[in-house]
Amino acid sequence: MNAYPPPVVDPPSSFRFGDFTFHCESHLLTRNGVQRHLTRKAQQLLKLLLLAQPRALSREELYDALWPSTFVCETNLASIINEVRRALGDDARDSRYIRTVHGFGYAFSGEVVSDFASSLVVATLDYQGQSYPLYVGENTVGRARDCRVVMTASTISRRHALITVYDGAFSVIDLESTNGTYCNGQIIGRAPVMVTGNAQIAFGTVVASISFRKISTTTGLMLNMIELKRQIAASTAG
Repeated sequence: MNAYPPPVVDPPSSFRFGDFTFHCESHLLTRNGVQRHLTRKAQQLLKLLLLAQPRALSREELYDALWPSTFVCETNLASIINEVRRALGDDARDSRYIRTVHGFGYAFSGEVVSDFASSLVVATLDYQGQSYPLYVGENTVGRARDCRVVMTASTISRRHALITVYDGAFSVIDLESTNGTYCNGQIIGRAPVMVTGNAQIAFGTVVASISFRKISTTTGLMLNMIELKRQIAASTAG
């Protein structure tokens, strides 16, 4: 049996999503190289959500990280969420980046590339002798050039399906494709279908296999969150 050593996980130095880049060390948000202004708390909030994605953070976790040992009005968090959304050109009713998890908290949605995620291939999508890497987080499959996995077969839609890789498992949803998405012969809709181990995914008539390389990243990510909370607490005290 093959055994893979756990990766050494360092905090990412940057995240890229859409036209945006967030630089962790400087807390600088840019869009196509142009700086977008964020207050200190908004910078910290964005970093928390990016580090946690695709996991949603509860309001309690966010309050604890942003205002440690301090009582603040509940509207403070909503105000900072709105500030980040304005900087990203996001809309709460049709969110592209900051998703509200009703009754719980918030999550960062959309495809994110970090220097950490880019170096950690946790699975591969294999089709006709070619392997497409799958990373932690969201991986869009389709013919469009901005998809994480670009497959040009005629039965594949421009944005066909979304494969989201978690720690030890992954989910698949169909993106309203023309010819449908199937997992091990079962049709998939807009509701995520959770899969563990190896699986066969059909995009229309294109049948590909997914090989999952089981590497745990949860511990490293949680350590990053703990360190970020410590940094926020230190900056608040100062």
